[in-house]
Amino acid sequence: MQFLRTTFLVFSFYSLAFAPIFGQTKLDAAVAALAADPQLKYASISFCAIDVDKNTIVSQLNPDMALIPASSMKVITTSTALAVLGADYQFRTFLQMDGYIENGVLRGNIYIKGGGDPCLGSPIMSGVPNTESLMATWVAAIKKAGIQRVEGAIIGDDSHFDSNIVPYTWQWGDMGNYYGAGIYGLNINDNLYNVFFQQQRTEGALSTIKRVQPTMPYLKFTNEVVFAGKGTGDNAYILASPYANDITVRGTIPVGTGEFRVRGAMPNPPFYAAYALQTALQNSGVAVSQPAQALSKASTAARQTFHTYLSPPLLDIVKHTNEDSRNMYCEAFLKAIGLKAKGKPTMEMGLAAITEFWAARGVDMNGFFISDGSGLSARNNISARTFAQIMRKAYLDKAAFANFYDQLAIAGSTGTLTNIGKRSAAANNIRAKSGSINRVRSYTGYATTRSGRLLSFCIIVNNYSCSGGAMRGKLEELMIQIAELD
Repeated sequence: MQFLRTTFLVFSFYSLAFAPIFGQTKLDAAVAALAADPQLKYASISFCAIDVDKNTIVSQLNPDMALIPASSMKVITTSTALAVLGADYQFRTFLQMDGYIENGVLRGNIYIKGGGDPCLGSPIMSGVPNTESLMATWVAAIKKAGIQRVEGAIIGDDSHFDSNIVPYTWQWGDMGNYYGAGIYGLNINDNLYNVFFQQQRTEGALSTIKRVQPTMPYLKFTNEVVFAGKGTGDNAYILASPYANDITVRGTIPVGTGEFRVRGAMPNPPFYAAYALQTALQNSGVAVSQPAQALSKASTAARQTFHTYLSPPLLDIVKHTNEDSRNMYCEAFLKAIGLKAKGKPTMEMGLAAITEFWAARGVDMNGFFISDGSGLSARNNISARTFAQIMRKAYLDKAAFANFYDQLAIAGSTGTLTNIGKRSAAANNIRAKSGSINRVRSYTGYATTRSGRLLSFCIIVNNYSCSGGAMRGKLEELMIQIAELD
């Protein structure tokens, strides 16, 4: 009898704690349940949902607690870029030459003058010519200019942005990997490359690098990757710094019989762009007398521009960035914002311009601390209320931000939200940017409720004890409850 009484009391306590009470919605109950989750005992949570039309708080929990947002940071950078640079803004890349042409021979150099385009030669973004197609276009432009031989070099000009390639607060273990690709004045192939390992069946055995794509024979690899159990996944880390050719790869990959790919951050994209163009020219019969080079400071030699490549409009790049969570793209936006708003293409000027931009629009910037444009830095700290306020303003001012609502992934359908909320009220009614780094999960964006109300919202959780997948499931359920509101 004592056991039954105790069980009844415990059941009653949880029913009162988590069931809606008078004046409380199911969303409020879901927020309370999340806060009481034993796996979040040591976690910090910030949540805020705002009615876009009424500018009233619908539900909240620690809304002013500034937490690490991870890739939710991208909505701030991308929305600011649309307002400062304009939705129609296009990055420009130039082919230039110095010297003179005599009987089909250029007695001088060809320069690839970068303009900070993050998607130049992208192998991933739709509607953009990949690197191979881009090189074919440039070879044709060089021949059209009357050049049949180059008595000089192909030079990748990186001087459009400053030489600080990665934010100071990024971790060493991130910088050599694909998600930690830095931003240069001249980018190419998303600044990515692939290392293919030949798999073996013996756990603990040292792996063998089979090939690198694209081909960069000037890179030198120290390989310390060994084989782990079947299905253990990619636990290899590429360690490299910007402009360096010496690369170390450590960690594990799973046993098997085929190839296993590990993606890295290209350490010197301006040089690779020059090398790739020189290779394409020579393969087409245009000889180049000197080795490819990279230039990080503007030269004083007079140049003539003979070809201009334009990126897609910024609006298209922003959509791709938010849907696929492209870190390097946001860092390009950050420097471009700094150049436009402050006259200097640096991260510091970009960060200052973003802070000033939103303060001028009436957003409370107390507790707003940012260190990069993408959210990879663990030094970013922003509250859920600030995110929700920014999302509301970005939705209402379509003249400044275009239709930012359409630039986010759709639950159950696109981008990083493809597998979120399928066959639930959240499907097609949640548009958001996800964020995740070690022990950090977040979602920021918009929700259309069952009654048709539009809410801007943000939920951030730091230092949870469960797995990242389990945490995603908990936040998925919360977003479902947001969409089910009357």
